[in-house]
Amino acid sequence: MKIIVSTTKGSVIKIRNFEMPDIRRVMGIEEESFLDGESEMYIEIYREWPDGFLVAEKEDKVIGFVVVVLTPEGESRIFALAVDSRYRGKGVGRALLKVAFSMLRQIKIGYVRLEVRVSNQVAERLYRSMGFMEIGFIPFYYQNGEGAIVMRKVL
Repeated sequence: MKIIVSTTKGSVIKIRNFEMPDIRRVMGIEEESFLDGESEMYIEIYREWPDGFLVAEKEDKVIGFVVVVLTPEGESRIFALAVDSRYRGKGVGRALLKVAFSMLRQIKIGYVRLEVRVSNQVAERLYRSMGFMEIGFIPFYYQNGEGAIVMRKVL
């Protein structure tokens, strides 16, 4: 899949499926976003369900990504969403989520959930603005001991 989208902030970006050569760039964005992941984990998730790993590009450079996994309960989970710090606040994360939601609706998935750091108020606001509702809390969820707000959205 490759689609050209205009973000809510007026940037034109390409959203496409992840490809293995993207892993170095994805990990760079992941590290600057403090997501606690490892490249092996991302590659394993990609191999499980390649359609769930999308990247955003601007001028042929990966500037963000979203990783969606399917749960045994027939729902989905946003495993990771991150945008290069130079492109944050420009609608890239929102555009990635919209494309992911569309894909999930096509395969008849009814719900999507995620966890977000308690301290990440910017991400929490984004998720709330896109229809996510808080459904729980997990203390000490992240490697640094920080808790996570659990959110869910009806697709």
